[in-house]
Amino acid sequence: MDAVSDPSVSKITVMKSARVGYTKILDHVVGYFIHQDPAPILVVQPRVEDAEDYSRTEIAPMLRDTPVLAAIAGDLKSRDSSQRVEKRVFRNGSSVSFVGANSPGGFRRITARIVAFDEVDGYPTQGAGDEGDQIALGSMRSMSFWNRKIILGSTPTIDGVSRIQKSWNESDQRRYFVSCPHCQHRQTLTWPNLRWDRDEAGNHLPETAHFRCEALGCRIEEHDKPAMIDGGEWVAAKPKAGHAGFHIWAAYSLFPNAAWRHLAAEWLRVYQDPAQKKTFVNLVLGEPHQEAVELTSPDALRQRCEPYNYETLPEGAKLVTVGADTQDDRLEATFVAWGASGESWVARHEVIPGDPSKLYVWQEFDKLIAEPCMTDDGRTLMVQAVCIDSAGHNSEMVYKFCRERKRRRIYATIGRGNPNPATPRMIWPKTASRTKNSGDKPYMIGVDTAKDDISSRLTIVPDKEGPTARSIHFPALGLSADYFEQLTSEHAIIQYDALNKPIRKWVKKTLGARNEAWDCLVLALAARLSLPARLDPRPQRFVARNAPVSAETDEKDEVTAEFSPETLERPPEPANSNQKPAPPITRLDRRNAWARR
Repeated sequence: MDAVSDPSVSKITVMKSARVGYTKILDHVVGYFIHQDPAPILVVQPRVEDAEDYSRTEIAPMLRDTPVLAAIAGDLKSRDSSQRVEKRVFRNGSSVSFVGANSPGGFRRITARIVAFDEVDGYPTQGAGDEGDQIALGSMRSMSFWNRKIILGSTPTIDGVSRIQKSWNESDQRRYFVSCPHCQHRQTLTWPNLRWDRDEAGNHLPETAHFRCEALGCRIEEHDKPAMIDGGEWVAAKPKAGHAGFHIWAAYSLFPNAAWRHLAAEWLRVYQDPAQKKTFVNLVLGEPHQEAVELTSPDALRQRCEPYNYETLPEGAKLVTVGADTQDDRLEATFVAWGASGESWVARHEVIPGDPSKLYVWQEFDKLIAEPCMTDDGRTLMVQAVCIDSAGHNSEMVYKFCRERKRRRIYATIGRGNPNPATPRMIWPKTASRTKNSGDKPYMIGVDTAKDDISSRLTIVPDKEGPTARSIHFPALGLSADYFEQLTSEHAIIQYDALNKPIRKWVKKTLGARNEAWDCLVLALAARLSLPARLDPRPQRFVARNAPVSAETDEKDEVTAEFSPETLERPPEPANSNQKPAPPITRLDRRNAWARR
């Protein structure tokens, strides 16, 4: 806020975490210019809905409850045409406009001296429709003012893609330095210096979280934080005139839910999950997260092969899905068995030679996916869902095959990348998209999101002694010689479009490299996410239809059971030859069973 009122500063960048009060700071900046330095103000939120919500829930209560602002603010409930949710005009000549970054025409006919961009990493990467980059559009609205202010604030997202990171790198890069309460050494609070104790058994004790002084190793406790913050100061790493940049993260916050013990507990909860770890880096540390651009090497994956095949799957395997890819001269399919906590086993990878435009190839494929997989404990696992890539190669044959087998959960799919890295596309969509010509409904798969997910799974080395959440196992026999080369044939890179916007995408490492095994694994994951089955080892509790009534409670005893796709597919065997076989399971029975589950 001091930089906002500093005439030597024209641009301000705040790269931050959550829980540091930035939204309230933005409120105060708006209130300051309305009352103390009347000026036209523009506030840009990621979406039109966000802009309207910010106007209603943040600015309107401030105008109502602050006497000096209430005296010059009109009544939003009146019929005054100058008072609208998207624009407020004040009696002293100042005004505030609220715009969504996704609105193509939202920046037109607006002139502002103060332009505040909030959560810029959440802006659509394709710009405001055909209008162009939102930050450039908003900044142009202030070109006629010699004393303009451009304010950008956001939590960062992906390293190299984050807009706030780029603006921060162009600033004087200020960080908040505090003094150690014991040795008075000036330093910043950094995540590696946040420590906590362990008990005699080696268990983590996040409630003992404290900072270690980087100079003498002094122990800095939570109760030292308020005095340290009061005596701190901003120090620029690259002093330059005109552009003030600030980085702040949750360890500096005085909010109760940002206490150091809570930050430590959050880390212990998420550090083994790559997806949640990314969120922690962004929202707690206020830093862009590094994306893994290289997968595990083929040799490292090959060395992890285990002695099983599709007829001897481990006991943890519960259901099987298939991902299939079409080429001009063959079909390729990967069978993947799934267990609890996202653990999976590649069961088999098969190639059906032949032109996919010929019917016999699809007949062979139909026979293949009808073949069961077996487990060590004697269970039979039938394929529960299949995803087939329909883009590019014989799409009409794919649609025809899936159309005739839609009741077997066999889906035609089309891969789509992430237009906005801040809001990645779902791996499995909520609904299918109808094609223009045939009327078929292929499912748009978020392939970049799926590849990010699988790449993080491949880095998890399975524990030989027991289950390992989200790990991927490979069989020692049955895979082709180049299977693991195909599985590691792509990497994630940063490219720039015509508007010089960074876009992260997965591409082949070398031109012409085969990647069918990689694509099939992606589609098998999408097929798994199309199923509602939960495989976590926690029994579901329900009241049985014919459970005995308890004399003490006059209620039916609770019966514990765990449903699986196998138990829903066929009735139980009769206990003896005189017992009548159970009636066939109907669709209504299946629906009721899923409802109880």
